[in-house]
Amino acid sequence: MTVKAKKRGELRNFRLVVVASSALTVLFLAWVVLGVGGRSVTELTSNIVQASAALVAAWACFNAANRNPYGFGRAWTASLHRAWRLLGSAALFWGLGQVVWTITELRSGEPGVPSLADAGYLTALPLLIAGVLAFPTAPMRATARLRTLLDGLLIAASLLFLGWSTVLGDAFRPSGTSTTLERAICLVYPLGDIVAVTIALVLLTRSRGRGVIHLSMIAVAVFSLLMSDLGFAYTNLSDSYGTGSLVDVGWVIGWLLLCASALKPTVAELRPSEDEEEPSITRLALPYAPLVVAAVTALIIQIVTGEFEPFLVYTGTMIGLLVISRQIVALIENRQLNARLRDTVQQLSVREQELKDGLRRELAAADQLRAADAMKDTFLRAVSHDLRTPLTAMLGVAVTLERTRLNLPREQALDLVGMLVEKTRKLERLLKDLLDLNRLEEGVLEPNRSLTDVRELVHRVVTEVDQLAGWPIDIEAEPIQAFIDGPKVERIVENLLLNTTRHTPPGTRVWVKALARGSDLELIVEDAGPGVPAELAGTIFEAFRRGAGPAPTMSHARGVGIGLSLVARFAALHGGHAWVDERWGGGAAFHVLLPDVVSYDRGYAQVLDRL
Repeated sequence: MTVKAKKRGELRNFRLVVVASSALTVLFLAWVVLGVGGRSVTELTSNIVQASAALVAAWACFNAANRNPYGFGRAWTASLHRAWRLLGSAALFWGLGQVVWTITELRSGEPGVPSLADAGYLTALPLLIAGVLAFPTAPMRATARLRTLLDGLLIAASLLFLGWSTVLGDAFRPSGTSTTLERAICLVYPLGDIVAVTIALVLLTRSRGRGVIHLSMIAVAVFSLLMSDLGFAYTNLSDSYGTGSLVDVGWVIGWLLLCASALKPTVAELRPSEDEEEPSITRLALPYAPLVVAAVTALIIQIVTGEFEPFLVYTGTMIGLLVISRQIVALIENRQLNARLRDTVQQLSVREQELKDGLRRELAAADQLRAADAMKDTFLRAVSHDLRTPLTAMLGVAVTLERTRLNLPREQALDLVGMLVEKTRKLERLLKDLLDLNRLEEGVLEPNRSLTDVRELVHRVVTEVDQLAGWPIDIEAEPIQAFIDGPKVERIVENLLLNTTRHTPPGTRVWVKALARGSDLELIVEDAGPGVPAELAGTIFEAFRRGAGPAPTMSHARGVGIGLSLVARFAALHGGHAWVDERWGGGAAFHVLLPDVVSYDRGYAQVLDRL
């Protein structure tokens, strides 16, 4: 099963559990309120639903402990597994305690406090606290950890103030109908829930996982358990508790919420650390929410009774001290933040200076490039020295003909005239290359496209270039027409062929190909020579770049290094590019790709019928 399919299945199961839990909660609430089937049936139904909810939550937590979230480290995953196992154990012990309660109630009526069922309930409390505390959170600085501790104490003190003013105060006072042990046990349940809720809320402010830990759902679940435990403590000590009352609804909701959060799919995504992410207003205000509720409760008590119990006075004083301490820590954090900001600004200033220095170096490099460009122009002017070779030969032929007054044997005269023609063409080609390179540099050369028979063009170039004599050439040209600048493409093929003859000895086989790649035209010239050195493959199409090594013959000496540069630039005029790689079987393979020049649309370019 793929990861996506597995996560879709997890999401589907989660949604089904949420719908089923909501329906069960509504049905259970209606059953309890209406007392369907009488008191005994309602009590039995309540016990079964509570035990089932806790045991199903235990199963879901153990299942989550065996699930590996994607994209997290080993330590993070191990912490998640440990937390879910502890929560599952808490739900299991609570469910077993509820089973014992149910059996005892069926046999001898409602059990009192303490009873054997309390062993399961009390064991669940430390496991619940340890499970919430075991969830992995983001690393924090020392001041942030201190602020987190103060947040926890502030939340716990506020919840204790609320619980004491509503339920726990009455539970702690001695009464004639309850023993000290009974009051202590009834007090332990809400106090343990307060600790668990506090830890969950504090960890929620430090959580980095998105959809991974679900601490918000767990906090709501524990808070629901807290409400039921408070209600149980109050009603039990006032001898008004009975199974199947509204108090039981909180336990059912709490365990079903825990079950749903355990089945919620995990997401392999982490928020940035606290130093990288600005905390939201909700996270900043979270520790103050219980404080606000406690303040409202204190105001109500003052209005109704006009006085506070000593314990509430002490608790309120502690809350005030915690608020002051938290503000002091916040001020210290702000000072540290300002110090870090100053350091950051200083570092940015240093970086800015480094950028300025780098810009100056780049400007110096640009000056060097301009100097190099001037040197290239100088080189172009100096390359005219290469014109002296054909001019010297032409002058020698002319002087010979003048001195002999054309009184030479016919064969000798024809050889001299042929040499004159060859040197003239070489001179013309060199001048044309230099002129085209200069026009390309100035950006004034534009392609003059027309419908051209590519196969005829290739055959014509191979036939008309005399310097190719001595190199066997195989032509593979598809019968296509393309919308190209014919003379420029001729120069591409010609320069590639002449480059091949300059770097391979006579007798080396050469292959010329013209292929249609959809609407693109690809020209390929391959040879069985020594190939192109790897260190030159990336720069061989640069101007004035000449291959290393001696020329194969004196009559085919290496050029001035502009032939392949013109190939690349003529290809760029057509929107294409040129490259070289190794030919299969040895040798070099030069490629030129001209895009969107071959088409099957009539009137633009077409594929001809094969001859």
